[in-house]
Amino acid sequence: MSENQVVDLTPEKTPEQSLKEEVGLYLKIVRDTQGKPLNWVAQKLGYSNSFISQIEKGRAPIPLDRVLDFSLAYDLPIPEFVRIVLVTMHNDTYKALMSILENDPEMAHAAEQCHSTNDAKLRAKRRKALNPGLSSKSLDRMREFILKNQK
Repeated sequence: MSENQVVDLTPEKTPEQSLKEEVGLYLKIVRDTQGKPLNWVAQKLGYSNSFISQIEKGRAPIPLDRVLDFSLAYDLPIPEFVRIVLVTMHNDTYKALMSILENDPEMAHAAEQCHSTNDAKLRAKRRKALNPGLSSKSLDRMREFILKNQK
């Protein structure tokens, strides 16, 4: 190596980082096209301008518990945006959810039932089975375990 040769020590971007940057750019372009200033989005979401800017540059992930709020603030379709954010910024959570749908017979059956009709009212009713809340069999088993093993 010669004395005048420049060595680039910039780390290469991972595919994950590139995806985060792409999602951030998407959010910035969406916001700009809608004519929403950065500070409007930041105020609506209760974050600093700097934090929103970091997200739009792909340097910070959207907090998992605020994905729905971001979808609404940017006027994006909720199911599509949630999937994009989970896959690009919270991939472990996405994998866990997919594992549940693939391996939990109760959830797999509920998802199949939900998607097996075009009737909007029936789909809405079946969708409730995908989100059983406090009546889930899994929660029942958890509570039984606690009662049985609590000291």
